[in-house]
Amino acid sequence: MTDERQMMEVPDMEPPPEQRVRKRRRRTMACTQCRSRKLRCDREYPTCGRCQKSKTPIKCTYEDGFLWQQPNTVVSSAFPERGPTALVQASHLARAHPTPDSAISSVTRSQPTSTDTRPMQEKRDRFLETVLGAPKAAVNQEPYVNPELLQRSKHLPANRHEPPPHQPGDEDLPASPSQQLDIAPRIMMRGKETKTRYNGSGIFANLIAQFPDIKSFAEEIRVASPQLSALRPDLARVKRGLWKRKPLNQPFPDPTTTSLIEMLPTRRVVDELVVLYLTYIESTYRVLHVPSFLKELDEFWAQRDSPEFVSPHFVVQLLLVLACAWNLADFETLQMKNEATMPCYTAIEWVLHADRWIENAHIKRADIMAFRLYILLSIAKNIHGMKRSKAWIDTNTLIKQAMLAGYHRDPSRYTRISTFNKEMRRRIWSTIVELDLQISLERGMPPSVQQEDYDTAPALNINDNELQEASEELPAERSPNEMTDMSFQFILTQSLPLRLKACKLMHSPRISCCYEEIQRMDWELNRYLSKIPSWSAVEGEDLQTHHKVILIKSLLQSKIGHTLLSVHTPFAIEAPRESLFAPSARARMDVATMILSMQRRMHETSRQLSLSNLGDWTMQSYLTICQLLHAGNSSQVSPVCLTQTLLGLPESLMALVETILTCLETRLLLVVKGAKEYFFMSTILALVKANLWPGQASVYKQEVVDRVIWFAQTLFTRHASCSHLGELGLGGFKSNQVPVLNASAGMPQPFVPELNMVQPTNFGITPSGELDPYLDAFDWGDLTGITFEGY
Repeated sequence: MTDERQMMEVPDMEPPPEQRVRKRRRRTMACTQCRSRKLRCDREYPTCGRCQKSKTPIKCTYEDGFLWQQPNTVVSSAFPERGPTALVQASHLARAHPTPDSAISSVTRSQPTSTDTRPMQEKRDRFLETVLGAPKAAVNQEPYVNPELLQRSKHLPANRHEPPPHQPGDEDLPASPSQQLDIAPRIMMRGKETKTRYNGSGIFANLIAQFPDIKSFAEEIRVASPQLSALRPDLARVKRGLWKRKPLNQPFPDPTTTSLIEMLPTRRVVDELVVLYLTYIESTYRVLHVPSFLKELDEFWAQRDSPEFVSPHFVVQLLLVLACAWNLADFETLQMKNEATMPCYTAIEWVLHADRWIENAHIKRADIMAFRLYILLSIAKNIHGMKRSKAWIDTNTLIKQAMLAGYHRDPSRYTRISTFNKEMRRRIWSTIVELDLQISLERGMPPSVQQEDYDTAPALNINDNELQEASEELPAERSPNEMTDMSFQFILTQSLPLRLKACKLMHSPRISCCYEEIQRMDWELNRYLSKIPSWSAVEGEDLQTHHKVILIKSLLQSKIGHTLLSVHTPFAIEAPRESLFAPSARARMDVATMILSMQRRMHETSRQLSLSNLGDWTMQSYLTICQLLHAGNSSQVSPVCLTQTLLGLPESLMALVETILTCLETRLLLVVKGAKEYFFMSTILALVKANLWPGQASVYKQEVVDRVIWFAQTLFTRHASCSHLGELGLGGFKSNQVPVLNASAGMPQPFVPELNMVQPTNFGITPSGELDPYLDAFDWGDLTGITFEGY
């Protein structure tokens, strides 16, 4: 009764107006072409069935997010059928961070039911192929920072089991550097089913995602450039490498000591290449004991005519030393000093024969000579861009072989090892670890060892002539401020533990740390940068010694700067959305500018210095500056973006980047395969310039065409008289189908497309509308294979 009385006392209230239920917009699954024509689409990727049958299959596109929001008929293949437990674990992971780099997110969106049919099973078979083979896998990425994982600071209650009380303004409080981050970094994977290739969260994988309009920009260039269709076969040959048929895939007999000796050039050529190796490579990455090597070289020339008395190990070592220095020499000068004619692929043949001999040697218990051969072989392959995809596996194996030989333990505890070999073991171990670290940074993979895995002491900072094989005591160590033969390795080894730690952290499946740790790493790495001695060349020194001092200082800064880029790049990309990471944005710009400025100075000084200083850090710095300029003109730019606040800075940075591209083209013209990288870097540069100055977009697009044609034409011209080009010879470049370009300046002057474009002709070539010559010239899924000099 009381309740009824209270209800009667309440005055009548007007019923609330009915709210109109907003219908949820159904997501479009069809491609843009089928949707505009209102036709049924089978949603095949990258081209649906209808568009595949049409005359313009390239116009088949899907709206952003299609790949990661498959219909409910798709069953994820990320987790096998392990029962409900696996699904629960998958759902938990998807809620933690649903990243498009894996198929985890589809588990929570669509779980298999008992009503699945056969067509659904067919979709399931294609799902992994769709995800892994999609060009958008490296472009349409989710933000690096998950908002749910970077929680704002809360007022904690007295009892930790109670929920935190809500305080006004909690949502507006800035994030704290001490808050724990749990981040799933970007990755790149291509292939299908069980045949895939993985690139970890390296700098390149993070930066490619910041150019989502690169593919459409390249397509506009292709459509406006019909001559690319005519040159498509030639561009494909350049992309695969002009050495594809010979000597890379040409069989040869197993090498012997006699055949290896016969491959050596004259002594004048060998002496020149040895000097280049000792000046620009051995001075930074210690492999040999120079006095002992030169002594063995003199003994070899005395016994060359008697192969039975010559050590095959030394001949293989000598061939690899010459191959490492080959690109630093002038080919015409070497040809004049040699009695017989040397083909352009002489150094590649040296590497191939040395590799075969080492493989056939079946070394069971490696000595220091064997480790020298392994290291020199790895460096030579990297210098010539050979077998780049296996480099990380090779260095990982090399680390394990060295550990099996005990090189990871300091030899001071072993009395049966001479003083000389103890010091040589320390040098070899540091070189192997540094080599593995550099390739790990390039591939976006964790290094093979950490500081706690070894206790080998750093090698002494001494000159080679102070240490002899008969020495019973080590010489006194010199000051770091005094330039020695070991200065580079001695200074670089001091930061090795920190750089190993940073590489492992940034290339882990999940980055769990506080931003304070990132700032701490930045402080320590910059401290090592500041501790690099300011060596100065002594008056009266020869040119080689002067170049050695310049190169050592530059490479030390580049190596440490490379780790700084690796640490800051993922956070700097998110700085416009999260102000906590603003220091990373500034630090990344400073480091990239420092590396590129040093490279420009090397380029202006000498060709040998420029090639020796080039590395993966140069590529990453190039892309970093391009990404900064590209993002600086967008709506999501940070309010502290210097590219907008400092007048003239974009023009200055663009001039710097264009100079670096000239350095890179010199390098990429010498490797086995370098066209894909050069085409991509040229397209990125034109995209950034067109974004900064839209009025000149057509000119910048034509620059890309000029660069692509010039690069291919230069390669064919350099090898016009070589037999490895085969019957095709120069291909389309032997006719007048392409404009005559001015190659003297490195890159021809841009010309207006409407006036200088070559008109398409009917020479039995498929019409340009049915070709994709520009995009086929380099594989979008293979953009992480960047070569580097040295390590």
